[in-house]
Amino acid sequence: MTATDHRVPTQPQSAGGDPTDPLVAARLVESVARYAVEIVRDARPVTALSRLAIPEVTASLARRANLTRRIRGISGRPPRVRLAITGVRTCVVNPKVVEASAVVREPDRARFIAMRWELRHTGWRITVLEIG
Repeated sequence: MTATDHRVPTQPQSAGGDPTDPLVAARLVESVARYAVEIVRDARPVTALSRLAIPEVTASLARRANLTRRIRGISGRPPRVRLAITGVRTCVVNPKVVEASAVVREPDRARFIAMRWELRHTGWRITVLEIG
């Protein structure tokens, strides 16, 4: 490979890849859904998604984790629970916006996750993350 073979990317990419690619999108959605539920359960630090999500999303997850911690009345981490991610769906709204959803099944409940990815000047970021 010569120096002229190197191409400069036309758009900045996030650490995870391009969510407009269906295979990459499914992998990203599964990971983000798993991490989000683990953060809300206070089993993972909120910093796990800080590189992919805008500050408003991470602040919302941190608030929910704090509520979980207060309700449980403990400061330690709960035991890890196996999560099953199913029903991953993505929709490319336009070249700069992708919306996605997934179902996260825990032993005692199922949760629905909806998220919106937007291409920003710093790369792909999660701008909306809703957990039901």
